Amino acid sequence: MKKYIVAFFLIVLNQQLHAQEENRCSSFELLQKLKNSNPQYEIQLQQAEINLQQYIASHKNGSRNIISVPVVIHLLYNADSANHKISDWQITSQIDALNEDYRRFNADKIKTPSLFDSVAADCEIVFCLAKKDPAGNYTTGIIRTETPYSVFPDFDSPKHTATGGDDAWPYTDYLNIWVCALQYPMLGYSTFPSAAMDASDGVVCHFKAFGRINCFSKKYFLGRTATHEIGHWLNLSHIWGDASGCTPDDNVGDTPLQDAPHYTCVEFPFSSCSNTSDMFMNYMDYNRDSCMSIFTEGQKERMVAAINLFRSSILNSEGCNPPSHFANDIGITQIIYPDAMVTGNFISPTVTLHNFGSNIVTTATIYYEKNWKSTMHSFNWSGSLAADGGEANITLPAIADSNWYNIFCAWTKNPNGVQDADTTNDFKTKSYYADPIPSEIVEPKKHVDEQKVFITNSIVTLESNSKENFPKSFSVYNSIGQQLNISAKELSANKFQFDFSNCTSGFYFIRNTANNQSSVKRVIVQHDF
Repeated sequence: MKKYIVAFFLIVLNQQLHAQEENRCSSFELLQKLKNSNPQYEIQLQQAEINLQQYIASHKNGSRNIISVPVVIHLLYNADSANHKISDWQITSQIDALNEDYRRFNADKIKTPSLFDSVAADCEIVFCLAKKDPAGNYTTGIIRTETPYSVFPDFDSPKHTATGGDDAWPYTDYLNIWVCALQYPMLGYSTFPSAAMDASDGVVCHFKAFGRINCFSKKYFLGRTATHEIGHWLNLSHIWGDASGCTPDDNVGDTPLQDAPHYTCVEFPFSSCSNTSDMFMNYMDYNRDSCMSIFTEGQKERMVAAINLFRSSILNSEGCNPPSHFANDIGITQIIYPDAMVTGNFISPTVTLHNFGSNIVTTATIYYEKNWKSTMHSFNWSGSLAADGGEANITLPAIADSNWYNIFCAWTKNPNGVQDADTTNDFKTKSYYADPIPSEIVEPKKHVDEQKVFITNSIVTLESNSKENFPKSFSVYNSIGQQLNISAKELSANKFQFDFSNCTSGFYFIRNTANNQSSVKRVIVQHDF
């Protein structure tokens, strides 16, 4: 069989349509404010960039370890606004999202076009909710503070108790994240590292775009507002360089020049500056959460350099280490299965149950479900987990799976039949795709082509480099094996087009047949709603 190239085209929308959308990030505006208020600030930033580039140049291919960043969440809520007071588990789901995105464990990395595979990075940075406060005492890492504000009016007020917010923990040892209601259309903002850091250092996120369960936003619901803002906190610029035209740069060599932000998934390839394509799926663009999937090696270099130059004290922070143990405290530290991609109509989840407490644990209840608001399942576990770190991998009874993108959730309750002393380590989430390959498609003499697939809103084009013997018999199936009434539109002797605009988001299969041989292409359809 010849190899065929699959190109997936998106509907290009005029960015003017998005003038009234939420502002993905206001970090540039904050940066301008700081420059205007302090004439020395821009000079300090320029020197910081010189130092950072020198560090990167002198640490090429150096040995690296996983960097752990303790996080304290300052949740600012108004008593008259019930939605402001989000749950511990919604906050925990945000930490899980950060760890997937910064380690490239995110299931939707399959959407990253092949063009950028060689530069896609595991940034080797992980985040934890702080377990030790600045005084050395135990903490959940979540500080809830009632505020008189239903909406915070400016950049500074969330960060100070005196102005209705909450004072930062030492920025030398913690990443401070303030979660609160922000003025429309603002979703978040961050400070940048430099010699001018002070108690205002950290990230601010709108509560409605924080976490990936019970998230209030329909566009920013996978935790990537925080992923984006923490990129700034680690010295990344917006990928288009925060100015129009193709001259501004983000100071990263492996991110293509582009002349403006993207607000939706656009056609791939989409070139704004004579490049092969904009990297519109980069976390430092303005795209919707479902369109984002990549940091690059160059961005990783900047972030690691920023930590070592400007945030080096956090490398020695004890914030992730609890100072003491409770008697009865268990939780889930890892979701082993589902993997990032699973097949079939059922999954048998496997989780790692961990004993954080000083008592041996012999019983507990594990609850689990996918996509949070589906049917809740429970499993009564019994066994023996040794005190102070005992753990076991537990395979849970199978549950029906759902096609497309999912968030699997699992959590524990009632170790030894009593209340868990620390519930913030009970809950764990993991993203995955369910990609069944129907038996109606996979038959003898047929195979599924694992060629890279891209995101599409509607149109898929099959193209061959050769005009000879191109197969012209096509069948289109959905993920449960039903043949669809989608015909091939012949564009030329070696190019055919398929219109999926009337299909829901999900996995589809195109089978082409010639000379009693078949090849099947897997297609991802994602409508940008």
